[in-house]
This record gives sequence, structure tokens and C-alpha cells, in this order.
Amino acid sequence: MIWLPTMGNERVTEDFVRDWFKNDPLFSAIKLDEQKATVAKARKCLANASKKMTGKGGSPEFIISFPALPDDIIVVECKADTKFHASDTGDNPTAFAVDGALHYSAFLSKEYNVASIAVSGDKKGKLKISSFYQKMGEAEVKEIEAKEGVPELLDIFSFITLFKGETQAQNIESAEITKTAIELNKELNDYSIVEYERCTLVSAILLALQNDAFKAGYKAKAHKVHPKTKIPAPTPERLAEFIVSSIRDVLKDHDIDAERVASMIGEYEKIRNHSIAKSPRIKKKKASEQQDNYVLRDITERLQKTVLPLITLGDKGYDVLGRFYREFIRYAGTDKKTGLVLTPQHITEFFCDVVNLNVNDVVFDSCCGSGGFLISAMKHMLQKAGADQKKKREIKENQLIGIESRTDMFTFACSNMMMSGDGKSHIYQGDSFADEIVEEVRTFEPTVAFLNPPYDVGEGGQLEFIENALNCLQPGGRCAAIVQMSCATSTAPRTVIVRDRLLANHSLTGVFSMPDDLFHPVGVITCIMTFEAHKPHPSGFKTFFGYFKDDGFRKTKHMGRVNRGDWDTIKVTWLSAYLNRESKPGLSVVRAVAGSDEWCAEAYMETDYTKLTPSDFERAVRDYAIHKLSVDALGESE
Repeated sequence: MIWLPTMGNERVTEDFVRDWFKNDPLFSAIKLDEQKATVAKARKCLANASKKMTGKGGSPEFIISFPALPDDIIVVECKADTKFHASDTGDNPTAFAVDGALHYSAFLSKEYNVASIAVSGDKKGKLKISSFYQKMGEAEVKEIEAKEGVPELLDIFSFITLFKGETQAQNIESAEITKTAIELNKELNDYSIVEYERCTLVSAILLALQNDAFKAGYKAKAHKVHPKTKIPAPTPERLAEFIVSSIRDVLKDHDIDAERVASMIGEYEKIRNHSIAKSPRIKKKKASEQQDNYVLRDITERLQKTVLPLITLGDKGYDVLGRFYREFIRYAGTDKKTGLVLTPQHITEFFCDVVNLNVNDVVFDSCCGSGGFLISAMKHMLQKAGADQKKKREIKENQLIGIESRTDMFTFACSNMMMSGDGKSHIYQGDSFADEIVEEVRTFEPTVAFLNPPYDVGEGGQLEFIENALNCLQPGGRCAAIVQMSCATSTAPRTVIVRDRLLANHSLTGVFSMPDDLFHPVGVITCIMTFEAHKPHPSGFKTFFGYFKDDGFRKTKHMGRVNRGDWDTIKVTWLSAYLNRESKPGLSVVRAVAGSDEWCAEAYMETDYTKLTPSDFERAVRDYAIHKLSVDALGESE
């Protein structure tokens, strides 16, 4: 006997599924079709998939495809009544949700890896959900185990992980974050908001959105209805004030000390002086006419819809939200003229492995910028702490120290740390060379220093930042710094003198030549230097030099540098070579050096001729030309 479902409110079930995916942080990474397939390959698979077995075409309620993953697809079948969730025999696709989902999976699995989902019920809290996975070309269907025994829809990140593994899911997630950051930068540029003002504005709104009252009321603050005409008029100044007052409340809730609050509020108050917060009418750069000024409201709504949902993912959400913030800062705030070049996240995480960071380390960054190194260190140590809540609290409150001289970057660092799950780390505004700050840092007895010094101070200046950080560490402390390659190769007297001082007081354990486009879109060639503090470099000691030019990332249009999936393997290779002090043709060499020598693998490494390509030759010529120009320019200035 064929059971046919009675008509219930199936639209409620469909609304739940639709809203679930549309509210997902990675919604823009998918294509959501309803009642029909718009992707040609899926249409072909479903050409004879009628649930009534007539040989005609058929289509589930939802078909979800991935532009970046052409071999993977999700289908969803809905029923209004949970009585029609699954049949006993599994052969009634017309009447039952599970039967229907698996019916379509059988057709699509000829060309796809398929996740099939059955959802039944018309009351949100009492829905039945079953999920299955069928690999391409295979008949076997596996049910996806529910988390903690509670059936639920997976998020898009989890589906991508199911299809391609967590690395690929993280790649797509990172690409979406980067794309959103770039698009938002372009939008703000259209309103003549300069780079550093964009950073302040986005930082302010993201902080204000941590406040529930702000989330509920910011749209109402954006306009005021005229008492006679009843016509709403923009009130951007009211919304700007609401943003600042909400930030005060957020900082108060996080027990931020009064001095830091004053400094941060002083920076955020600047948005009230911009035209987007003062003028009821505003004009885009290329527009011919002015328009009502709802820019602040619209940007806030966009951040609330596309970025804030990331925070719902728990600890991972904090990390992803922080990643968006750092990515936005990187594109809006990377300023070569002022020496500000923010370190990519996979490199800040790599630093933690290079120094073998442990839960008891105290990490110091003397020029912390937006806080990228401190956040990676915090995440690394928290993960190692496991379920030890006391240790986790100690890490957040006493084991992270940062110094930043620029008021704007100090503010961004503090807010970034808060959005990454911490509000009590010791970040100070000031000169990291000042005696009182050095003494304050030493009271924490730091054991690790991470830094990316400002590049506008020159080669000698960057090395002095390293020297200053090393002097703050405990004996035997580990330091890793990323600096311009010319710091390792320059023969300028000041640079050589500082290199001599470094070796007289500390041990140079390694230097890694990094990818040429590591800091894309800024063109700067860099290396990572590692030291052991307060241990004079032994005469004849052989330093490790790595030629780490390929990290597996490639420049992708509109997305920056994207991991092609090789980074984890490459990182293991790099770390193994460094920790075991291995000499490998084309990758690494160990060599005793003095301050007057070049500190780079290129000067000493044996070439692996079996792997040379024309592009390698072109790159070598380009690198030499850039190096020669930088040395010549430095000679003129020093």
C-alpha cells in the first residue's frame, strides 16, 4: 500500500531549512536551488528521477551545490508531518522524507558525492532530521552520526569537511572571509573613507555588535520620523553616538582597565567626525547625486549578517571572527609607507611550532600591531591546556604581553584580542624601548618573543627591535622574528654592528628565507630569524638556514593568497629540517656565520639541479636585482 502524506504546513519545514543555510556564515560559498536544479550536471542526473517512477524528471525541495567543489552536492527533502519521516521499507519516496532524499541520492551519486538530508515536522523544536552520505559511484549509503546523539542540520563548514576534509573546509572558509573583507574595503572606499579610518570604523562596529542592546536598536537609531510629515530622515550622528556608547558598555563588561578604555574610546570617537556620521546626505565617489546617508546602518547590518554569525560557532567562531578582522585590517591597514605590514595567520601559527610553545610559556610581542602573534599564541596554548580551566584563565590573564606605539593599532589589538576570546591580556601603548616599559615587561618573566618589527626603521632598526625583545626574555628564552631579507644580507655598517651585538649576547639558531609574495598585496621579501636569549653565539656554531620559498599558497583573484592544501605537509617538512638541523639540497643548510656574513640560505645552500625550472631561474634573477637595488639604496642612505 502506498502512503500519501496529508497536507500539513510543509512551508514551515522548508522555511526552517532555507533560513538555516541562508544564515550560515559560509552561505556565499554555496548555490541554493529550490524545486529545480540549475547546475547542468545535476539536471542531467535528475532527468529520470521522478519519485513516481515514471521515468520523467524529478527534483527535491532543495539542491545545494558548491562552485568550488563541482563533485559534491547536498539534497534536502521535507515533509510537514513527522509521521512521514521514514517508511519501514524505504521504498516510498513520494510519501516519506528519508525515502525521497535517498531516492535522489541514488541518481545524483552517479556524478557526485552526495549528502542527503530528510527533515520532517512543522514545529521548529520538534523536527526530525536524518542525514546520509553516499560517495560518487558507490551504492553504499552511510548515515551521518548525530552530534551527542541529537539529530541536527550540519553547518556548511561541516558538510565541506565531510566531502573534502577539514583542510579544504578551512581553505574555503578563509577564501570567503578574505572575499568579504576585500568587498567591504571597496565599499568603504566608495564613500572616501581612507584606509586607517576603515579599520577604526569596522573595529568599532564589531565591538558594538557584542552588545545585545545595540544589536536590537541600531536600526532605530539610524533615522528619525518627522512629527508632521511622518517621513523618516537619516540620523547618522545618533547611530555614531550609539556605537561609541555601546563600546563603553562592552569594555565595562570585559573589565577593561580605565586607562585602556580611555585610549580605545579616544580612537573610536574619531568616527563621529567623519561625514558618514555627520551629514544626512552623502555621495559616493562616482555618483552624480547625493543620497540619504544610511551608510553606518548598512555597514552595521552587513557585518551583523555576514560576519557576526561566525561567533555562533563557539570557540571556533571566535577564531574565525578574529580572522575576518585581521584579514580586513590586512587589506585596509597594511601601509608600506609607515612600515606596517601585518603577518599572515598561517605564519603566526607557524611561529608557535618553531619555538615549541608550551602552556607555561609567557609570550611577548614588542610591536604587536593588530595582535596576530598573541592571538595565535593564545589559541595554541589554550589547546594544549585541554580541559584545565584554571590554566586557561592563567594563560589569558598573565601569559600574553604586547606593546604597540600607534594609538590606532593599539586599539585594534585590544579589540581583536577581545573578539578572539580574551579581554585581560597585558597590551600596553607606548615605546617598547622605554626603560619603564622594559622593566614592566620583565616583571612577567617572558620566555618567548614573537615580533614583526616596523619596516620603516630600516635594517638596523629592525634588528634592534629583535635585540630589545631578546633583552626582555628570561635566559634560554626563544625568539622568532620576521624581518626584511636585507636585514640578513646588508653590509651597511650600522646593520653589521647590530648583528655583531646580537651574536655577542644571544645565539642565532635559524634563518628561513620566506616566499616572495608572503605579504601580498604588499611586495616585501622577508626572512624569519630565530634566537636563544642570553646565550652568546658559540664560536663555530652552525646556524640552520632554510630556503622556505614555497608554502603551498597561491595568489587567487579577489581572494589573496590561498592554501592549495599542501601547507600542513610543507610545514612538517620545514619543522623537521629545522628541529633536526638537516642539510637538504634545495631546502636547507647549516653553516657557521659571523655578523659580517650573509644570514640566508641562498648564500650557502647546495642547489638541487633536478628540480630547477625556467621560473626558478627568473625568480633568482629577480631576487638578485631587488637585493642589489635595496643594498645600493641602503648604502646611499647610511
